[in-house]
Amino acid sequence: MPETSAPPKPPSKRRVFASRLSSTLLLWAVLSIAFKWKQDWLLVAVTAFFGVFGAIEYFRLLRAGDTHRSFSLLGFVICVAYWVTVSWWVLSHQGQPPMWLDLAALTLAVQGGFFLCYRHNLEGIVTLQRIFSLVFGVVYTVIFYGFILRILYFHLEDGKPGGVFLLLFLLIVTKFSDMGAYLLGVLIGKHKMIPHISPAKSWEGFVGAFIASIGGAVILLATIPDKLLPITWTHGLIIAPILCLTGISGDLAESVIKRCTQIKDSGHSLPGIGGILDLTDSLLFTAPVFYFYLSIISL
Repeated sequence: MPETSAPPKPPSKRRVFASRLSSTLLLWAVLSIAFKWKQDWLLVAVTAFFGVFGAIEYFRLLRAGDTHRSFSLLGFVICVAYWVTVSWWVLSHQGQPPMWLDLAALTLAVQGGFFLCYRHNLEGIVTLQRIFSLVFGVVYTVIFYGFILRILYFHLEDGKPGGVFLLLFLLIVTKFSDMGAYLLGVLIGKHKMIPHISPAKSWEGFVGAFIASIGGAVILLATIPDKLLPITWTHGLIIAPILCLTGISGDLAESVIKRCTQIKDSGHSLPGIGGILDLTDSLLFTAPVFYFYLSIISL
């Protein structure tokens, strides 16, 4: 009988941590340059890059047969058109993109999904699932992530843009939450949190997420309080744990998608992390929440 090769051993935790750390440092280096230069076009370009490739990974997860490919292609086209239009708008108008662009993307997804159904035989609930996957994908990877630019171009009452540092606050709180959960989970994680969705996540990591995210918020509030307005110490200590909990939910949401599609990582673009969607999943949930909070306290 032919010999069967043994399955490859998974990489050690030390190797995974080293890969994850190197990818994280590289990404923070790119963002640091963008913030230091204070060039809007660079921040917009980085945001659009992650937005487009995150959508590509999502629609790639759902590929199943020639019929479904047309739905994925339509989702990709809507994503690219959205980011080209939004990038042009914010750079030329120096302001938040209008909400009608989001509604236009949603309208194209709904009506385009049904239009594609007219070209093929109906397959019962499968056809409806394809329409849902398309519309959900546009909301999840395009509209949700688009709130990043709304925060970047958030204007205070005096008309001065304050979004660069508000975006920094969002990124620090959200990604420190991810790193805190990972570090404490790897070091002492023993009690599984939701094993049927994400076996690697633990309650110890959950605590680490809150410690790191609130710690990141405190560091920013202590060093650049004037640049974070309208986020004051009170608002910062209120929104930081909310963003942490929302980010954890966003991370778990992507785990639901990957588990339902039986794929471990959304891609392999970032060693130790996975794909672009694995990196931005928490931001997809925290960006809208943070924007709405800013809008409420700025009234």
